[in-house]
Amino acid sequence: MIENRENYAAALKAVGRGDGGITDLAGAALLLASLDRPGVSLQKYDHHLKILALDLKSMNITSQSATHRARALTDVLYARHEYTGNKEFYEDLQNANLMSVIDTRKGLPVSLSILYIHAARSQGWHIEGLNFPQHFLIRLCGASSAAAGQVIIDPFNDGKILNAKDLREMIQDFKGLEYKNPDLRPEYYEPITDRQILVRLLENIKIRCLKVSDLGQAINILMRLVLIDPEDIQHHYELGMLLAHVGRNDRARESLTYCRNNIDKITQNDLIEQQVINTLLDLDKQDLESKRSNVLKLPEIE
Repeated sequence: MIENRENYAAALKAVGRGDGGITDLAGAALLLASLDRPGVSLQKYDHHLKILALDLKSMNITSQSATHRARALTDVLYARHEYTGNKEFYEDLQNANLMSVIDTRKGLPVSLSILYIHAARSQGWHIEGLNFPQHFLIRLCGASSAAAGQVIIDPFNDGKILNAKDLREMIQDFKGLEYKNPDLRPEYYEPITDRQILVRLLENIKIRCLKVSDLGQAINILMRLVLIDPEDIQHHYELGMLLAHVGRNDRARESLTYCRNNIDKITQNDLIEQQVINTLLDLDKQDLESKRSNVLKLPEIE
């Protein structure tokens, strides 16, 4: 168990320095979750992850079929441990905290997927997150790397195995009924890295914090995003703008200066660059006015 915040930061920075793969994805997600539940031991959660692996191993799946493996995975995660999507309280922040997900057995598509990925990898099976829009999905492979040896699973909907028709209906739900023949674009099937899975998890928390104007927690989440995904300048930009908004000028200046120096790495960089420059100028103006105010506050002579 990591015992202090310095070690937390070091562990998250290590994720940011890697190639996107993470040896223990669920462990990293628990680490992130524990930052919002200080003082709570991770021991029972680590133990639960081991139980999931042992339960799947006990099923003694010798089949090389992706479908058979997927059914075994769902038998363990959904039928035995009752993991399912929190449809009733979807916006609850705790749906993205893996400790809370383990406690309640309910979560978001991405948080539930992390548990499925953990269990599958414990058996040496190849499983990965997909770049599917709006709703996080995972792909499990059998012995064959061909498309016929793969299945797409929806952990949020009780581990359902999805076919092309299901996927098109999901796209249609997202885009509206006017899309009668929604395309399943090739990029939807592209795998994403483990780091990107953690980013998606944190982005879910950040969005929910901003919806309820919890700027302090949104800033905390962005600081974690900067550590695990430092190459994405968008995180630095959002962090700097929020810090400026709440008056934390020194940290805001640090983030926005970094953003300005790496502006070529961000989309819509002309607009964002101007916003960054304007905010930095405003911070300088505020600091100058503060200094003048302090000079004018001379001590009274008795």
